[in-house]
Amino acid sequence: MSEASFRLIVRTGPNPGMVFELTKEVTLFGRDVTNDIVLADAEVSRQHARLTHTPGGYVLEDLGSTNGSFVNGERLIAPRTLNQGDLIGFGENVTLNFEAVSPDAAATIASPAAAPTPSPLPGQPALQPHVSPGAPLATPIPGIPGEEIAQKRRLPILAGGGCIIVLLIIATVLCLMPMSWWCVILSPLKAIGISFDGC
Repeated sequence: MSEASFRLIVRTGPNPGMVFELTKEVTLFGRDVTNDIVLADAEVSRQHARLTHTPGGYVLEDLGSTNGSFVNGERLIAPRTLNQGDLIGFGENVTLNFEAVSPDAAATIASPAAAPTPSPLPGQPALQPHVSPGAPLATPIPGIPGEEIAQKRRLPILAGGGCIIVLLIIATVLCLMPMSWWCVILSPLKAIGISFDGC
């Protein structure tokens, strides 16, 4: 009987649903593109954490990150051996599940034909995840909501913010205009009999 393989599934943060098969002895996590698993999130340090495969299992170690590494909500203060089903957190935004994979499932996920390519949202360029040589294989899991929901929530906020900025600019320009400009702008009203002080 072969040893069980493990994988990490992104639950929250960039690329929810992305699956990383753990195939290396040492896997590095961080925001920098030189890491094995790149997590493009502001809460993640450039070199955030290290996952080491030991005879006793996988051991997660924080590399002095600013926002911390967590296992099941508990901040890591020392290296910790992971158990099946543990929830790993990097900062406040990124969480991944640590799961065992049966040998049959691992073979299916690792096969090139079974790795679907996520399609980009309309109007956005396709993003290619950075994969280092020998890095864990990654495939999305269907049924987990992605960035599309977050984009739909952001659009009204951005539109409202843009309108407020435009109105503030117009109000500032109108308040700072010299009186002679007001006389020119309001001259059509003067022609129909409406007069203004100062013009």
